[in-house]
Amino acid sequence: MTLQGEVIRFNYTNPHGSIILRTQTGREVVIEVDGPSLIAPMGTGRNALQPGDRIVAYVSPNTIGRQDEVLGREVIREDGSVVLVSVAYARQQERPGAEKAQTVLGTWVPVRSNLFAFVDSSSNWMLTPAGQASFDAYDTSKAFAQAQCIAATSPTLMMYPTANRLAEVGGHIEINADWMGATRTVYMDGREHPDSDRRFYQGHSVGQWEGTTLVIETTNFTDNPIGNIFSIASGSAKKLIERISLDTDGSTASYSFTLTDPDYLAQPVTASYQWDYRPDVTVSSQECDLEAASRYLQD
Repeated sequence: MTLQGEVIRFNYTNPHGSIILRTQTGREVVIEVDGPSLIAPMGTGRNALQPGDRIVAYVSPNTIGRQDEVLGREVIREDGSVVLVSVAYARQQERPGAEKAQTVLGTWVPVRSNLFAFVDSSSNWMLTPAGQASFDAYDTSKAFAQAQCIAATSPTLMMYPTANRLAEVGGHIEINADWMGATRTVYMDGREHPDSDRRFYQGHSVGQWEGTTLVIETTNFTDNPIGNIFSIASGSAKKLIERISLDTDGSTASYSFTLTDPDYLAQPVTASYQWDYRPDVTVSSQECDLEAASRYLQD
């Protein structure tokens, strides 16, 4: 469906933003849109919409009965220009520039279909009885960490189509994902993992170079109700092996992993996805807004 009217306010907040629209009939409607971490890499900045702008918004109706709140899919300004407001519905874009990466260090944006493909793949995972129970009991209103401004853990974290900056800092590699302020430290000095009683939300990561490929082993995760994927918990034995390899042309990288967790996964999960090299994109460091995060999970 479409709505036409005048922008009252554009809330540029993570993890969700919103457009407050006064329609032609004078009714005010809240249009939910993706947050800056997701839409900034698509070229939609804080000033993309200004109060008084006249727009046509393509939206989906609310499914829980809120008549004045809808889900935004795309916005067209009065001059015909497009404002991309949803990763799920965004048009295919040409990647800007011809700059090529020389190493996997730098800024990358995962292809936006990665996250949806990863989530869909979980329906084929072989689960233990505990894993199946976790899946059956999953409730987004109670278990979705995003509602508390807490980032998902890897590998899910590495699927979001947000800026991921890999940088060498003081002898280790820091991965700064532009999603809920998540940061991972990969120790490259040959150290071992700590004792199993020391556990961390994003786990403990050690890495090494195999040629130009960065190989990361992460263990010591805390128990997490959405630790393997949104609907499947993880336990103390979760282990993740990731490989980040520069592709031949330098404009893309391959991100692959093997995920094991004998408490919840009856078989290891393996997958490979593509990242785009995006030196033109910066990590926004836009803080998560707790009210915005929980708004769309309220009854």
